[in-house]
Amino acid sequence: MHIYFRGSGLQRLRLASGLTLMAFAATHFANHAVGLVNLEAMHRVQELRTAVTRSWPVSIILLLALITHVALGLYKLSRRETWRMPVWEALQIGIGLSIPFLLFPHIVNTRVAHAVFGANDIYLYELVRLWPDSAILQSTLLVLVWIHGCIGIHYWLRLSDSYSRFAPFLLAVALLLPVLALSGFAVAGMRATYIMSDPSAFAALKARTNWPNAHDAATMATLRDIVRWGFGLLAATAIGIAFLRYRRETAKRGPVRISYLDGPAVDLTPGMTLLEVSRSAGIPHASLCGGRGRCSTCRVRIENGQESLPAPDAVEATTLGAIDAPSNVRLACQIHPTAPLTIAIVSRPGVHSPIHTEFSEIKEVVAAHVRADIGDSAIEFVSSDPAEVEAWLLRQSERAAKVRDVERWGYHLRGARMDYVGERAVGTCVYERDTRLISVFMFPETDSAPVAIRGQRNRYSALSWRDETGTICCSVSHVTVEVLEHLAEAWEEAASMSTESGDPMKLEPTRHCDE
Repeated sequence: MHIYFRGSGLQRLRLASGLTLMAFAATHFANHAVGLVNLEAMHRVQELRTAVTRSWPVSIILLLALITHVALGLYKLSRRETWRMPVWEALQIGIGLSIPFLLFPHIVNTRVAHAVFGANDIYLYELVRLWPDSAILQSTLLVLVWIHGCIGIHYWLRLSDSYSRFAPFLLAVALLLPVLALSGFAVAGMRATYIMSDPSAFAALKARTNWPNAHDAATMATLRDIVRWGFGLLAATAIGIAFLRYRRETAKRGPVRISYLDGPAVDLTPGMTLLEVSRSAGIPHASLCGGRGRCSTCRVRIENGQESLPAPDAVEATTLGAIDAPSNVRLACQIHPTAPLTIAIVSRPGVHSPIHTEFSEIKEVVAAHVRADIGDSAIEFVSSDPAEVEAWLLRQSERAAKVRDVERWGYHLRGARMDYVGERAVGTCVYERDTRLISVFMFPETDSAPVAIRGQRNRYSALSWRDETGTICCSVSHVTVEVLEHLAEAWEEAASMSTESGDPMKLEPTRHCDE
């Protein structure tokens, strides 16, 4: 299963409903932007758009998407065991809770007014009602909806390395569309105010749009209050349920001791996931997908207590199967310990938020190698066959990389692993020389890759070279730099021999420079 589609059925349902609502918002905001042209153009685009969005099939889809997204968001909120989380997740939750207080009254003023009270809510009708008294609130709603949706889409799409190729374009769209929409709204609002300054024009608009009378306006005001208070009650209930569940589980069972290898021992509240335990205790723990069981970056190795854990469910098994994880590796976001455990975190970033990897120095790759070597997690896939290792790395990263056979030069291929430099997944093949393991991190050339590293850090050496296959190879080991230079030369010779035997891939001359 592709990483974008992993997760539970409820997670996929929330994702699908969110994407549906985001698509609707994007077309609506684009319609706002046409206000920079003129009101007539806005109305023509609106007629085309509403012919689709207000048809019965699409109306039902949008209604179900809205109900589903809000309901699942509140359900997830009620299931939280800790309120410590990455900043981006807290921001998305906060914005998500604030949107309905502005959105639901807007729906009453437009769709409900049209369907129930017969109002013809064309753009001019709504602009006159909103501008200028409610312009700030409406603009705030637009910005909040867009930010909330963009956060969700970004942290979903970034699970795949191919996203980096399209990210600049998507960022430009994400910034440009709301700016144009707000500008079009402002220009059209001021133009509508000028037109309606003529009493006869205002009277004509009321007749044309079936402007709500005093009784209908009062009913709509009551409905706006009902939806605001109703959602507020639902949100408070979800938070209250989370609090009561926490208190109940704490009183029902005593704390469970979790011991981190080379780290602290903490007591968790029964019912929490292992990832929530790390966050509650302030222990850095990678989680690229935000704890949704998709990315595998939060995985841990169970040192003691594995027998107390239930078998992986379908969500966890799918993700673990995608990386060929051994039986003692589990996803921290999916397991709920009920007995003492000793665990080793495979990827431990310095902060919870995404780390943008820079290679102005060698500390990142050295730290990744040391973490894997000391934690006995240097090899996830054991094989001395370069073709098997290449196939395994391709399955994990969806990126082809050439692994060279350098056995005759004294470098014995032992296998591979998926490592994390910061929070960036990197395919890594592992060689052995004189009982020392050598990690060769394989970065795509389009990355912020270590194209010019040669040096030492904390008695570990690092050296990089560029392969014409589109791979930046960065070797790290507890050996001398000269040994790594020899490996790079052996790699080049092995590539040349492969080319002579019919392999179209070849290497450019190795280039080194000091850190």
